[in-house]
Amino acid sequence: MAYRILADENIERATVTYLRKLGHDVEWIRDVSELGVGSSDTAIASYATAGNRLILTQDDDFFTEMDLSQSPGVLFQKDQTLAAREVGDIVHEMSEYLDQKDVTLEYVSSNWL
Repeated sequence: MAYRILADENIERATVTYLRKLGHDVEWIRDVSELGVGSSDTAIASYATAGNRLILTQDDDFFTEMDLSQSPGVLFQKDQTLAAREVGDIVHEMSEYLDQKDVTLEYVSSNWL
């Protein structure tokens, strides 16, 4: 099952492209006219909630400074050394086991299970 994702500005374009190739509906903050680089976490969470999109980010503020119950869910890429393909494969595998509505906070790492 495919996820609807809003990729934060710190996510590589290659990751966004690869996730799209895997069938996921991905918007990248850098391409969203209502957001763009430097958007506040609150604005990002509001946009993601309105569009029913999980937030894919490397920014831990989404769960350390915000109430996760006020967001549609966060995919946190903790390991910033992962290649775009690895991130895409991990997120794609998650989507095979976890329905989007069941995601609150998931760590995107090579040992996510």
